[in-house]
Amino acid sequence: MTNPPQTPAAEAPAGVIRTLRELPRSAVVLLFGIALNRAGSFVALFLILYLTGLGYSPGQAGLIVTGFGVGSIVGTFAGGSATGKYGARTVIIWAMLSSSLAIAALTLVTSLVLLLAVSFAAGAFGQMYRPAAMTMLADLTPPRRLVTTSAAGRFGLNLGAAVGPLLGVWLAAAFSYQVVFLVNALVDLLFAVVVLLVIPAATADRVSDHTTTGNRAAEAPAPEGTARYKDLLGDRRYLLFLAGMFITAVAEAQYHSTLPLEVQQRGYPTVLYGALVAINGALVILVELPLTPFVQRFPMRTTVATGCLLLGVGLSLFGLPFGPWIFVLGAVVWTLGEIISAPSIGAYPALAAPTPTIRSRYIGALSTCQAAGWAIGPTIGTALFEHVGGAVWVMCAALGLLAYLGMRAGVREPVLP
Repeated sequence: MTNPPQTPAAEAPAGVIRTLRELPRSAVVLLFGIALNRAGSFVALFLILYLTGLGYSPGQAGLIVTGFGVGSIVGTFAGGSATGKYGARTVIIWAMLSSSLAIAALTLVTSLVLLLAVSFAAGAFGQMYRPAAMTMLADLTPPRRLVTTSAAGRFGLNLGAAVGPLLGVWLAAAFSYQVVFLVNALVDLLFAVVVLLVIPAATADRVSDHTTTGNRAAEAPAPEGTARYKDLLGDRRYLLFLAGMFITAVAEAQYHSTLPLEVQQRGYPTVLYGALVAINGALVILVELPLTPFVQRFPMRTTVATGCLLLGVGLSLFGLPFGPWIFVLGAVVWTLGEIISAPSIGAYPALAAPTPTIRSRYIGALSTCQAAGWAIGPTIGTALFEHVGGAVWVMCAALGLLAYLGMRAGVREPVLP
C-alpha cells in the first residue's frame, strides 16, 4: 500500500477511545444496542435443530431455514427504503418490535406453512433494522470518525457473535429451544425500548454539521419519492463497489460451508475447523480496533481493495496440499484481509452517497449485496467441492482478484472537511 501524501493541516486518524468520547450519547447507546442485539440473536444458529426436534426432515427444515435467509435479504433491502421514508429511529423501533413478535411466534406454530411464513418474517424484520442503524450512526458521526466508529461497531458485533452461541447453547441445554427463542425475542424488544426511550426524535438536532453531504436528522425522513434504489443505477462506480462486495461475500461464505468439508475430507478432526473459526474471531476482536487508525492513513480504495484480495488469497490457501499449518496460515491471511477492509467498507456507503436523502439506500444496497452473496455462496461452493474438488479454492482466489480490480475502479476517495 502507498502512503497518501500528508499536509501540515491533515488530522491524524483518531483512536477508538477518542472517537467514542466525541460521539453523542445516542451513538454510543446505539453501538451498545447493536452489540447486545447480536449477542442475543439465536434463531439462525438453532432454528434447524429446533425444527428437526419437532420431527421435520432435514430437507423440510432446510426449506424453512432458507425462508429465514430469503427474509433476511428482503429485510435489508426494505430497510433502506423504509429508513429514507420514515426515518432511522422509527424503522429500528418497529423492526425490532415486529422481530420480537415473529420470533416469539416461532415457539407457538408447528405446521410447515406457518413455520415457513413466520421464519421469513423473523428474518425480514430481524435484518430490516441494520440499514436504519447504520444510517443513524452515519448521521451522528463526523465523517473523519466514520471508519473508526465502524470498527467499534464491528468489535461489538464480533464480541456478541462470540458470546451469543455460548449463551444459546447453555439456554438450550438448561431449558429448551423455545426458551432460547423467547430470550431472543426479549432482546429485540429491549433494543426497541432503549431506542424509544434513550434516542429521542430530538436527536435530529444533534447530528454532525461537518458531513460533506449535509447530514441532517437521523429521524427526519426524506420527502417521499425524493430517493429510490433505481437512483443508484446512475452511480456506476458505486455499482462496481457493490459487485465487488457481492463476490467477496460469495468467497467468504465458504469458510462456514465448504471449509469444514475440506477439513473432514483431509482426515483432520473437527476441532481444527473450530480452531480456524476461533482464530478468525480472536484476531478480529483483538487486532482490528487498534490497527484501524493506522490503516486509515492509506487511501480508502487501497485498504478496501487490498483487504478483499487478501481475503480471497487466504481462502485459496485451504486448497493447497500441505499439513494443518496451511489451514492456520490461510485463516490468518483471510482474517488480515477482513481486518484491513471491513471498517472502511462499513463506512464507505455513507461517505459515497451524494445526498443525505439517498444515504439509507446506499447502505441498504450494500447490506443486500452482502446478504445475497452469503446466501448464494454456500450453494456454489459446495457444488464445486462435490463435483470438482479443489476448484472451489481456485474460485476464491479468482473472486479475490476480481474484487480487488472492482474496488480499485469503483471506490472513490472521500473528500472530508
